[in-house]
Amino acid sequence: MKLRAALIALPFLVAACGNASSQTDNGAATAPAGDKTEILATDMVLGDPNAPVTLIEYASVTCPHCAVFNEQVMPDVKEKFIATGKIKLVFREFPTAPANFAVAGSVLARCAAEKSGPEAYFLITDALFRGQHNWIKENPTSELVKIVSQAGMDEAALKTCLQRQDFANIINENAKGAMEKYNISGTPQFILNGEKMVYKSKEDFEQLLADAVEKAGA
Repeated sequence: MKLRAALIALPFLVAACGNASSQTDNGAATAPAGDKTEILATDMVLGDPNAPVTLIEYASVTCPHCAVFNEQVMPDVKEKFIATGKIKLVFREFPTAPANFAVAGSVLARCAAEKSGPEAYFLITDALFRGQHNWIKENPTSELVKIVSQAGMDEAALKTCLQRQDFANIINENAKGAMEKYNISGTPQFILNGEKMVYKSKEDFEQLLADAVEKAGA
């Protein structure tokens, strides 16, 4: 199965993969005081939806920098802030090249969520990040089947899922919204309580999160 044949035709918006949040000086150097985030009905949310602090991550499952962040930074963020109910993570897709793979991966994650709940979305997204070198290739079927099987999907379900134009449209709208509202052009990029962050280091990132939690009184 070739993804360009399996995916429905859609004019995808494509971003650059890079440490976008560290390349801009237009961001929050200090934690914002209040949550200004609008949660969309189509958003994928990890953690307590009533958590006082909201962290939006714009990322692509084909972006190596996003995969590194997912492996090196996100585990501690989940343990310290998300699992404790202090922060909720909103993941919004922002496809990077190769766009057909990026959209396909996120469409599959959304199908998993539809079948098994939001946690399945993050399970599949994490697996896509960790397995980038294995499934981003000319014929990724076997590797993608292994990944989606974690959410109870088989090859037939995978092929059916890749025809979901409604999910592809959501992904495209997420990218469009990121560009229009936050002037985002690359990934990963983070929005903390409605304000664009500047990523400098893991330690600085966690400190900004901790400061936002403290300001929220959590």
